Amino acid sequence: MNDNNPYATIDNAHPDLAVLSGGIAVVTGGASGIGYALAEKAISFGLHPAIADINETAVKEAEARLAPAASAAGVELLACAVDVSSEESVRAFADTVFERFPGKPISLLCCNAGVGGGAASVITAKDADWDFVLGVNLKGAVYCVRMFVPYMLSQNAPGSVMATSSQDGLCAAQGIYGVSKHACIAFTEALHNELQGRLTVHVLCPNVVATNIIKSDLNRPARFGGPPELSEGRKVAQDSISNRFKELGMPPSRCADMVFDAIQTGVFYVLAEAEEDPGYVHLEVETRMNSILNGDRPYRPQSKFIAKIFNR
Repeated sequence: MNDNNPYATIDNAHPDLAVLSGGIAVVTGGASGIGYALAEKAISFGLHPAIADINETAVKEAEARLAPAASAAGVELLACAVDVSSEESVRAFADTVFERFPGKPISLLCCNAGVGGGAASVITAKDADWDFVLGVNLKGAVYCVRMFVPYMLSQNAPGSVMATSSQDGLCAAQGIYGVSKHACIAFTEALHNELQGRLTVHVLCPNVVATNIIKSDLNRPARFGGPPELSEGRKVAQDSISNRFKELGMPPSRCADMVFDAIQTGVFYVLAEAEEDPGYVHLEVETRMNSILNGDRPYRPQSKFIAKIFNR
């Protein structure tokens, strides 16, 4: 580690984002949704995107879609099939990145890959459910930080790290997904405190976003039980919810904009609220903190918008 990095900052910000230009943007979960939007945004700032996704077909399709913008911006593009819940897979990805971009700094690390895990209950969830959800949503970030951050600290160049959590990481937790997202925020907080300004650190906590997360179980690796077998009724319900996410959720590009704004301004907790649900994430945080400080029980305020998404 280099404690004398001239780009280290005490305000967790790079006010001039041009200092990141020419570096590499590592983005997990980069084939769709927020990850794809982050890669697009990185290209616009002159960063070389290295995207990773568990779905090999999807990541190759994303590479093809991003190629024209990358070419126009004069940056190189790398796309790899990676299972972030496997440290071996993340290590192989890191080796590929270092080999493809020798000598270039890693300017941005986006630990974005995530899975929903369905409605798995903390009472009934099996070990495979816990291992899958925590393996992606928490350990995926852990492995990426372990592989890339030491290099970022040694490169004597500006850099930023972000992780994608959720509003579920800030409110009273629900299910193993909520537990995993609380853990993601805690991990990112610990990283921020350890780095002490040598890299900027940020955590994205969005409301409903137009992504494929409702169907993330379709990419569940065999060692975690593989994709679940759903009844016809469950499939129809899942499709309906997924479609409403796509129709009503905020555009992933808005989340990407907020992340880059946070890197510029120093915001750590990026509360990405849906325009149709203004103030709700703030209300969730306020409600949870008041419950803690006032000795109350955990409570999650209701949202008509989210109820509409899940048809409750």
